[in-house]
Amino acid sequence: MESHDLPTPNPPADGGDLDNLLHSKSHVLRTKLETMAAEIQTRFAIWNQNLDRVNQDQSDIQKQLNHSTRLARYHLRDQKDVSQLQNSVLKLAEQQRNEDVLCWRDVVMVMRDFLNTWEVHEQAKQRSIFLNHAGSRSEDDL
Repeated sequence: MESHDLPTPNPPADGGDLDNLLHSKSHVLRTKLETMAAEIQTRFAIWNQNLDRVNQDQSDIQKQLNHSTRLARYHLRDQKDVSQLQNSVLKLAEQQRNEDVLCWRDVVMVMRDFLNTWEVHEQAKQRSIFLNHAGSRSEDDL
């Protein structure tokens, strides 16, 4: 298909089409902002759930560690068992730190997109206000 065969877009018939276009864009941007805010809330909820599980695991292992340490003092339990439990506590602490970092990274990425979208949304609102003001002025001049 050659370029002269392509349909040419119709120019807007009146300012109402422009208003509809701006309103539509603003609506899409607002929906994007709401979606990104929901993504951030969901990520924080996942982070809290993961930390709750890690904390519960740490508590359970700490109880086992305390019990095993008492038994190891009286040679009723091997010291290797105590060392393994101590390593588990350290791994869980590392997992907790990793969760914090992953959550922060995810939130920062979404926030960057959120702020960019918010800026475009605000610019669209300002253009709409400007065009509405400019349109009402030209009508008053008639």
